[in-house]
Amino acid sequence: MVNRLILVDGSSYLFRAYHALPALTNSKGLNTGAAKGVIGMIRMLVADYAGDQVVVIFDAKGPTFRNDIYAEYKANRKKRRPPGNYTKFLAEANTMARQLGCDVWRHPGIEGDDIIGLYLQEGDVVVSGDKDMRTLAGAHLLPDGTVEMVSEFQANRKLYEQILTGDTSDGYKGCPKYGEVAARKALADCHTEQAMWEKVLECYLKSGLDVEFALAQARCARILRTGEYDLKAQTPVLWNPPVT
Repeated sequence: MVNRLILVDGSSYLFRAYHALPALTNSKGLNTGAAKGVIGMIRMLVADYAGDQVVVIFDAKGPTFRNDIYAEYKANRKKRRPPGNYTKFLAEANTMARQLGCDVWRHPGIEGDDIIGLYLQEGDVVVSGDKDMRTLAGAHLLPDGTVEMVSEFQANRKLYEQILTGDTSDGYKGCPKYGEVAARKALADCHTEQAMWEKVLECYLKSGLDVEFALAQARCARILRTGEYDLKAQTPVLWNPPVT
């Protein structure tokens, strides 16, 4: 009987492994080092979490709903193409993960992070090296093998900090002059989600930006959570801020 889901951020780990691990080639000359490195980690997870279901999640090809919200979202990545045979690595990682008994998930129009957020339930475990995932409440497996419990308050605080700082790797700007330290300071006295949003909005307005821009940045930063996807329409349910 499967007790819980072990949700692995496959895209994040595969891309990092491609750059971090030595190049290993197979008989066809394909560099398989990254895929084998990620699969080695997944094999350990399958052993450590016997009886649970390990699910490896990858990003689907093509744009996501965030591109409709904010045209510049990940536009900076168009000039940074994935490694030459990354697609082949991805296919090999898919095959090897399934051979280990793992499910492999992806869905068009949303990111792998969103799939994790949509399926994450109490008791499940998130496995990711991406700091963005700390905006999701729950159990997070750390590189040293320990599990960090992120509360809903901590997840929301991290989210609103990120709405202020933006994310240069994802191409959304956030609020000018707000780095991590300034964002933490701005939100230090906010103890409810409504208070966090009011403070974030205040920062944007003081910087000469409007509510619409602040909302677009928030929707870029926020990973989808349980119940925020319309299965019939096959579209995300867009987040709206707490009523002020």
